[in-house]
Amino acid sequence: MRTQTRLLVVVTAGVALAASACTRSPTPRSTPSGSTPSATAPSATAAATGTPSIGTTAAAPSSAPASTSPATTTTTAAAPVGTTAPATVTQGVPACTGGQIKVTPGQWGGATGHIGGAVLFRNTSRSTCSLYGYPGVAGLDSAGRQEVQATRVPRGFIGGLPTPTSHPTTVVLAPGALASAVIEGVDVPSGNATSCPSYPSILVTPPGTRSSTHLALAVPGCGGIQVHPVVPGTSGGQL
Repeated sequence: MRTQTRLLVVVTAGVALAASACTRSPTPRSTPSGSTPSATAPSATAAATGTPSIGTTAAAPSSAPASTSPATTTTTAAAPVGTTAPATVTQGVPACTGGQIKVTPGQWGGATGHIGGAVLFRNTSRSTCSLYGYPGVAGLDSAGRQEVQATRVPRGFIGGLPTPTSHPTTVVLAPGALASAVIEGVDVPSGNATSCPSYPSILVTPPGTRSSTHLALAVPGCGGIQVHPVVPGTSGGQL
């Protein structure tokens, strides 16, 4: 009887131990201090082919060259010596028209083989206007036909622009004011010539206009005739 009782106690204790073992939780494994799980490295294939990673945009290289707009240069040519400038507005003063200008003879004479003088340009209108450049001058024969055109030069023996000026200047004419220009020729034959052509009259056109005036002023033509620019006053810049 005692033997049976001891066996029952041993069996009961073993069952209790077994049950206690089944109810225990396993102790978790600790992570080493300072260690952080690493992120997955990007694909080596993507790095090699240049494929951008997600979330970035690769800038496409520009194949077209940068364009350069050509400068537009704008260039205005000055009227060359020996020509008449077209009608323009100077400092708010319009160019004279043919209807505003009356052409008349000025002082005329000669010395040492040079004959000529001044031609006058009077503003007969009620408005101020301006003249610039050389008058047109033609030598006429006895029938009034044009024989020669005067050569336009800054100065000559009788008059013209003062040295060293080479370009005409604008002459502003108030109502009734006068401007003038010198016309001259030479009556001394040159070389083997024994005489010179002579023009009994001339045809004069104010600068910038188409209105011509016939003047009974004789000019010799050995070597042609000359005309100088319009200047203020009545002397034509006579020297």
